[in-house]
Amino acid sequence: MNKRIITTIACLFAAFSVAFSAGPQKKIHTIGDATMLEDDTDKFGWVQMLQQYFTDNISINNRGKSGASSKSYYVETPLWQSLLKGGKNEMHEGDFLLIQFAHNDEKNDGADGAELKEYFTRQGALHRISGVDYRGTTPFETYKEYIRKFIKEAKEMGVKPIVVGSVCRKNFTEDGKRISRSGKHDLGESYSVIRNKTLFEGEKVGVGDHTYDYTASAKEVANEFDDVPFINLTDQTAILFAKYGYSYCNSHIFYPSDKTHTTALGASLIAREFGFLLRRQASSETNPKKKAILQALADEVVINKGAFVTPYNGDMGLAYVGSEVIKKFTVSGFEMPTKDGLVKVSVDNGFTISLDKSKWSESVEIKYNNSTFMAPVYVRANTSKGGVVACQLTVDDETLTKRQVIKIENIDKAAGEEAFASWTLANKSTSALTRSLEASEATMSEMTIENHTKVPVSPRGHREMMLFNIDGDIWPSVDYDKVSTRYIEFKAKVPNGKILTISDVTLDVCGFGGSNSCYSVYLSTNDDFSEPELIAEGNRIPKDKSNTVTKELLKRVPQGQSIYLRVYPWQRVSEKVRGKTLGISDVKIKGILTDVPAPPKKTTTRRPASKSGSTSTPSKTGGTATKTGSTASKPAPKPAPKTGAAVKKPVTTGKK
Repeated sequence: MNKRIITTIACLFAAFSVAFSAGPQKKIHTIGDATMLEDDTDKFGWVQMLQQYFTDNISINNRGKSGASSKSYYVETPLWQSLLKGGKNEMHEGDFLLIQFAHNDEKNDGADGAELKEYFTRQGALHRISGVDYRGTTPFETYKEYIRKFIKEAKEMGVKPIVVGSVCRKNFTEDGKRISRSGKHDLGESYSVIRNKTLFEGEKVGVGDHTYDYTASAKEVANEFDDVPFINLTDQTAILFAKYGYSYCNSHIFYPSDKTHTTALGASLIAREFGFLLRRQASSETNPKKKAILQALADEVVINKGAFVTPYNGDMGLAYVGSEVIKKFTVSGFEMPTKDGLVKVSVDNGFTISLDKSKWSESVEIKYNNSTFMAPVYVRANTSKGGVVACQLTVDDETLTKRQVIKIENIDKAAGEEAFASWTLANKSTSALTRSLEASEATMSEMTIENHTKVPVSPRGHREMMLFNIDGDIWPSVDYDKVSTRYIEFKAKVPNGKILTISDVTLDVCGFGGSNSCYSVYLSTNDDFSEPELIAEGNRIPKDKSNTVTKELLKRVPQGQSIYLRVYPWQRVSEKVRGKTLGISDVKIKGILTDVPAPPKKTTTRRPASKSGSTSTPSKTGGTATKTGSTASKPAPKPAPKTGAAVKKPVTTGKK
């Protein structure tokens, strides 16, 4: 192997070790809706921008879910229950939990979805049932019940909950000067309620009556506990939006023609306000238990002024020599030195930069107004040579210059050998075919093998797929996302003495029995399947038509570590159904294997001669040098199976 590459890998391993030992000391988990975490690439939740306002002592696990209400987040298996597992990326004692719901709890104008559906069924108004959203809760009853559940179950784990008032909607009053009552999640001007077995719609209560105010209800629940703070982000965002005004909110803070979802700038402004609010409330809080929780986080808050770049980590990851790698950074500015101005952003050492990914140069200019701005900048890496290549990104706002190091590690394909693990799932077999990797047969959790079938339409010309069905054959009606305990898993292991750089993952999937089949594919290199990476997903895929999923990625996996690929199936249906299956075939994990670099040899030192003229016997510092971690100190790895050889291990067909 190239000496430069060996040295680079050794240095990176050392850096990873130091980084791991000096990791974040406090962890914040967040649960809520799309205003916390948005799946759309053009929209942003405020928690997606929150990390930049904390020191490196804080790590944020953003578990917001688009479309979630307090009810749906609690009852849908992949969401709340997955946080309670206590795995690497779940909650642990001493962690913090931010709870923020309201937007989707309002779905039925303040009526509970289950109660409303039951009412229409009882009345025989079946035509209205389809318009009922089960996610809806009543602000005075079921909403409070679910917020209490989150708090109590988190506290049982030793986690410290904080209830947060939900971000306002862009609902301005007619004069355009302030956020309306409904924009602050108070439905008092028009709500629905079932009272004495009768549905009342379009009801109204006075401004001072907070019975139908979700933010007020959230605060009331927090006040039931002596150690659960409430942070009123609702009122704070109402002040923020009014400060900028309707026109600026419409053009810069909110996504176009959207009164709920924010732009990157809007999300960052909200996250910044949260930091200010956290500091102020920690200072003014009189309850000692609540104050201690708030202060622990407020001490880590960093409020930036002037221009800065996110993400702070300028690591562009891995790339093959000669490939094109582009990473998006965001240059932001708050409380800029002048109301209107110009910011220059530049790079060096063969890297280039662009504002639109079409015109590339060594520098770009960003104009701003209103002392605030946020702009995406795209950096194209220098991949002309192997090893780590770095550049300096410079931001000059005419009064202050800030610099950040950006780097990429380029891999030469010629320095290693191609390796793969493949599961064709043909001929009723779950066995793996491998080259230079160890692999197990496909296994399942809460899934069974239905049978094999011919594929009507196949882009790759294969003839068979293996059909997987849910245990018991009945698919539930409440699955709006993957269920963490229901999956098909494919596992491969890197042999000792080798390092694998995964290059791509491919598989074919097909829905049978209807067009309601959905799936998500994730990859993890942790035994508890923590920190998974999304490979692909499909929503209500066309029936009887195979789709090829291909994901190119560069991910390094050390010797002895396993790779887990999971396919999570579900059916997006309104009622329980049976006879639905997901077909899978031709699963393949491919990459490049390189040798584990030998550790640097320990040097010998000679003691200085004594004054009497005698000399000391040479010795090795720390005793005899060893080759810990090298291939020389370990037994030789087992010979890798030949290309096309099946690695057979027992089939697991039951729950895992």
